[in-house]
Amino acid sequence: MGQDNSKQKRQRVEYSGKQDATTPFEISGNSLYNLVGNKDEALFKELGGTEGICKLLKSNQTKGLDGNDLKERYSQFGQNKYPDPIMKTFFQMLVDSLNDSTLMILIASAFVSLFLALVMPRSQTCGEEQEMNTDWIEGLAIFVAVIVVSVGSSISDYNKQKKFMELSQDEKNVNIKVVRKGENTLISIRDLAVGDLVNLDVGDIIPADGVYASGFDLRVDESDMTGEPVAVKKSEKDYWMMSGTKVTDGNGQMIVTAVGLNSLWGKTKESLNQDKPRPTPLQEKLDELAEQIGKLGMGCAIVVFTILCIYWVIDAINYKPILVCDNDPCKQWTEESKATHNCELIGFNWMHLASVVEYLITAITIVVVAVPEGLPLAVTISLAYSMQQMMADNNLVRHLKACEIMSNCSNICTDKTGTLTENRMTVVRGWFGGEVMERDKSLDLNNTKLGEEVYNNISCNKSISSAVYMEDGILKTIGNKTECALLGYCLKQNIDYEARYTKLSSIIYQQFAFSSARKRMSTIIYNEDKSLHMFLKGAPEVILSKCSKYMKKDGTTVILTEDDRKTLLDFQLSCANQGMRTLSLAVRDLSPKNPSNLNEKYEESPEEDCTLLCVFGIEDPLRPEVIDAVASCHRAGITVRMVTGDNIATGRSIAKQCKIIESDSDFCIEGPQFAKLTDEEVDNILPTLRVIARCSPQDKKRLVNRLILHGEVVAVTGDGTNDVPALKEADVGLAMGIRGTDVAKQASDIVILDDNFNSIVKAVMWGRCVYDNIRKFLQFQLTVNVVALALCIIGAITKMGSPLKALQMLWVNMIMDTLAALALGTEKPTPSLLNRKPFGRKASLISINMLRNIVTQAIYQLFVLLFLLYCGRELTFLNAPCAYIDHGDFGQYKCADNKLHSINDIEKDTTTIQTMIFNAFVFCQIFNEINSRKVNGEIDVFENIFSNYMFVGIVSMTAIVQTLIVVFAGPIFSVTPFPGIGIIQWITCLVLSSLSLVIGQLAIRYLTETQILQIKENFFGKAKSD
Repeated sequence: MGQDNSKQKRQRVEYSGKQDATTPFEISGNSLYNLVGNKDEALFKELGGTEGICKLLKSNQTKGLDGNDLKERYSQFGQNKYPDPIMKTFFQMLVDSLNDSTLMILIASAFVSLFLALVMPRSQTCGEEQEMNTDWIEGLAIFVAVIVVSVGSSISDYNKQKKFMELSQDEKNVNIKVVRKGENTLISIRDLAVGDLVNLDVGDIIPADGVYASGFDLRVDESDMTGEPVAVKKSEKDYWMMSGTKVTDGNGQMIVTAVGLNSLWGKTKESLNQDKPRPTPLQEKLDELAEQIGKLGMGCAIVVFTILCIYWVIDAINYKPILVCDNDPCKQWTEESKATHNCELIGFNWMHLASVVEYLITAITIVVVAVPEGLPLAVTISLAYSMQQMMADNNLVRHLKACEIMSNCSNICTDKTGTLTENRMTVVRGWFGGEVMERDKSLDLNNTKLGEEVYNNISCNKSISSAVYMEDGILKTIGNKTECALLGYCLKQNIDYEARYTKLSSIIYQQFAFSSARKRMSTIIYNEDKSLHMFLKGAPEVILSKCSKYMKKDGTTVILTEDDRKTLLDFQLSCANQGMRTLSLAVRDLSPKNPSNLNEKYEESPEEDCTLLCVFGIEDPLRPEVIDAVASCHRAGITVRMVTGDNIATGRSIAKQCKIIESDSDFCIEGPQFAKLTDEEVDNILPTLRVIARCSPQDKKRLVNRLILHGEVVAVTGDGTNDVPALKEADVGLAMGIRGTDVAKQASDIVILDDNFNSIVKAVMWGRCVYDNIRKFLQFQLTVNVVALALCIIGAITKMGSPLKALQMLWVNMIMDTLAALALGTEKPTPSLLNRKPFGRKASLISINMLRNIVTQAIYQLFVLLFLLYCGRELTFLNAPCAYIDHGDFGQYKCADNKLHSINDIEKDTTTIQTMIFNAFVFCQIFNEINSRKVNGEIDVFENIFSNYMFVGIVSMTAIVQTLIVVFAGPIFSVTPFPGIGIIQWITCLVLSSLSLVIGQLAIRYLTETQILQIKENFFGKAKSD
């Protein structure tokens, strides 16, 4: 397992190509790199500019590549891929895990134990022959346990690393808009080749180095590469297009000149170290808790070791020599025996130091058990598992913190288009020169002046990448869906918009790209007499404010009267009330800014005194699952708010359809009006605010900010570059996978791959599932910690020693860490998770319900284990009367059955009760693991238990392994030798441990959260409210 550098070296050679080669293409990769990497303008001119470069690369400035020679291109110029990140090998992770200070101390203790066992064996029996010295078994077993724990954690870490790498690769595999064979198409970024013609729109990240081919007001933010904060306008003069930079304005095309490792970004990336995943807030909180518990465990271990050593010293001082005759320590010898037997006095000797080593091993093991390294592991397992499962629910998690934060999400600010609706835009209504086109009825504009203006406006007033085509009788779209609706309208009228675009794009004078601030775009073309003709497209209220007349079918223009404006307003409202988006087209004739110098352009679009052509009513149907999804949010205590660029009537209509607006008190407002409100006024309307229409990015960011200041946990959706501030401001930024720009995706925490609101609700459900799974494990582990530490301390203080031996505690440690984390961390979400309110931003990780469960289980388990420890010998049916009888090194002693027994009998019965304590303790945890499946006061802990195969498998495996240990492990685990404890003793263990389930049910039913708060209030008084 693992990787070495040789794989990366092979990939580097394969992906780099042959940069010095000049065949089959008559230019080397190194020369192409200099065009952008070194901004070699002299070389650019020498090669004949973009046109000359296209010839050398056998590409076309308008049609792109034909795609038939991609292998040759990859071979000479390289591929747009990067070597896999260097992963830590399994062996490196194993070495790292063994460097843990606790494990190193444990290994050292095992060495000392082995040394003492071999040099000073202590194994003795009375009445039985000693077959072999077994003192060495414990030391060796600790070694084996350390190796098992290290290998287990290394496998977990290695698989986690591998999973994160896979998710990272999936995230980086985005689609790129290119032109091949003269047609717009989408390809994987990894398939990009030198010579490709790439379409660029606002929000795109430039995927490779290239040279400018064409564009309209194309501006690129190069601050990441150059540090210059001002976006650079691209042209034949400023031709370089640097990979990794962002398109901020306009649109255009570029010819790719360098990809992957040979690009500017590739060379920069090679010099950077691989980013390490940062811990999430919950992981940091649990790390802190684990550290505190670890310190407590260390303190307990020191106390136990100190007490045991004090007892050892006292015993050593007060040790009385014992008379042993004929080397038989099992008989009671007297002074008279000296006359007839070979006798000697046995005093204190250094072999007793072995007990101190045992105390040290016990203390270290307490630390190992107390340090809850399983807490961070549980977070990792739960998050990694959830991330994998969330991919199936169309949620690509970019930042782990998003999973846990979504669990407490109380507000979702969502877009309308494509999220609540299907993003399947279709023109269904229209107002054309005074005539209205209704749904399912056509209005023939072909061969009319008005029709020509409308079709030309639609054809040239669009992004380069927007396109529609028919496939199997279904209209397919690429690019902006609103533009595609208009292009689809042209297609239905049998208009070849591509031919018109080709013709008109060659005579464009100037273009002003769409922006959220302007809410419109305009393209100005030359007339034959060098005068200008402007096509304008945008929001109806903006376009109408620029128009003084409208065009009829025959091309004549009519003054727009107040009655006409009212008619148009009524038409818009009619469309909006049906949930339609409206869009207007207009034209204007004008002169160049400087007729004597056509290179001098307008600084702002000259849009006064325009002529209105039409108003479109564009329908985007509501997603069928949205109504139920919004209802689920309301049931879960989550407020859904719509922030949309559409007008307020459309927004209100859609909000009512999907039940975001449920009562007359729910409030809608338009962005400009919202922007004028003071912070105090905004805060006053927040409880009832449901829709912000004509919402600007600044409005969205302000809304998010005010909600967070009021303690809400906010998730916000975004798809454009302008949404980045709001995405970063929110607790969780949700970028749209289909409509979202690369910049928006990079700023987000989760990418909603299908742009569906229902997927956002699933993200909330998964978030709550992750949070609950971690709390389940926390409840389980804290119970084990409290019981194990208390048992060891009480046993040590009362001179019973540690009832749980070192290897037994290591086994318990494995149960409560790795195995329990897997079992409880992989529970799947259920719809019932949405039946409760979010816990809130400042909610404690340990709830009252969890604290009740921990305390009741700890008290019961301690009672059971201490009862067996102190009273086990008194229970005749357990047949262990000599268990834990205080004794010396030699002789016979009186037991609970009032008979004298040898030391061998005492050790045998002590091992029996100790085995029962160990067995009952483990099975208590197994049954409590079932209790821990619910942490919010739910009664049915068996609900859907068999749907989690991991849980059932691990619990079953733990029970089976525990049984095998008790029956077969014998001296290895310091338990009763084969065949182990008897049937009565087994029944006693299982009955006592299974009562954990009964205790759990009694606590849930008769000690509710309300009752606990009432008890607290009665004893400590009512808490003061803030």
